[in-house]
Amino acid sequence: MRFLLVVVSFLQILSLPAQVGGRESFAFLRLPADARTVGVGGVNVSLQEGDLNRFQANPALLRDTVQGWAGFSYQRWQASIDVFNFAYTPKLPKVGLVGFSLQVVNYGEMPLTLPNGIQDGTFKANDFAFGVTKNFKQRYFTYGGTLKWVGSSIAGYNAMGLAVDIGGTFEHPKKDMRIALTIKNLGFTLNNYTSERLRLPFDIILGTSFKPLYMPVRFSLTLQHLYSWDIVYLDPAQSTQLDANGNLIPPKKSWGDKLLRHFVVGTELILSKNIQVLLGYNHLTAREMRGGFSFGFRWQTPRWQFGFARGTYAQRAGKNMLTLSSNLHKIFKRKS
Repeated sequence: MRFLLVVVSFLQILSLPAQVGGRESFAFLRLPADARTVGVGGVNVSLQEGDLNRFQANPALLRDTVQGWAGFSYQRWQASIDVFNFAYTPKLPKVGLVGFSLQVVNYGEMPLTLPNGIQDGTFKANDFAFGVTKNFKQRYFTYGGTLKWVGSSIAGYNAMGLAVDIGGTFEHPKKDMRIALTIKNLGFTLNNYTSERLRLPFDIILGTSFKPLYMPVRFSLTLQHLYSWDIVYLDPAQSTQLDANGNLIPPKKSWGDKLLRHFVVGTELILSKNIQVLLGYNHLTAREMRGGFSFGFRWQTPRWQFGFARGTYAQRAGKNMLTLSSNLHKIFKRKS
């Protein structure tokens, strides 16, 4: 544990100048990988409860209960961008349980315009991230890591990078409670479209999920972007107040707003053993995109899991995400 604290402190020092957004490579790595994550606020590293897709948020959440499962998620993003996520958790000889993940972002076909303004055909663009996850358990603690090969292609030009996710969880031996810490996208670019080496979308996330005894509700509280206290961006062009000389008064940052932008709150209403309703709120999204609220549901059986969620990213606008997972071992065994 002392070693982990030293690592986190070192990473915070390295990342102090960084702000949310801005000049970074492979920003698509911040997108949620499944509908359950979208439904509880878009960021969560502590929920598990037999869900295949959770190891993509935190490698320490890979569990034997999802051995042999395969999953697929789909989301239509802004400007008709398609986002696909795949996950598979086989048990390999002499290796044990391993999680494989693939994220693909397809930006579609766009017009290719020459410097003189003449259109000369079309071009395509896409991003991808392929990850391999492994973890191990020591009593109430689980530690894990994911090695990711990330890439991007635009009109035949390519960019590549390597990233690592490091995660840990503590599960209470008697209560339904889990505390988790994840260091996301620690790595570097191998080559970029330009000579400038941009940073990856690094993040440190701390979260907890707990279900009070006899209550059909599971709560989640997540703290994101812990590498920097001030993640507030205020656009001076949005200011409408003028001083005595008629000059625009730049907006000011408040202590409370700086604090709340780190918080993501999620709730699961457990209607039955197979059905849960998802609710979430992300204050950072609310302030930057005038959205922030999310909702959805999750249905599960021993062989299938289905999830749907909708997150709002602007006033009267939002994005839907579908997730379908199946236990391949039980399905193929039944057919045999």
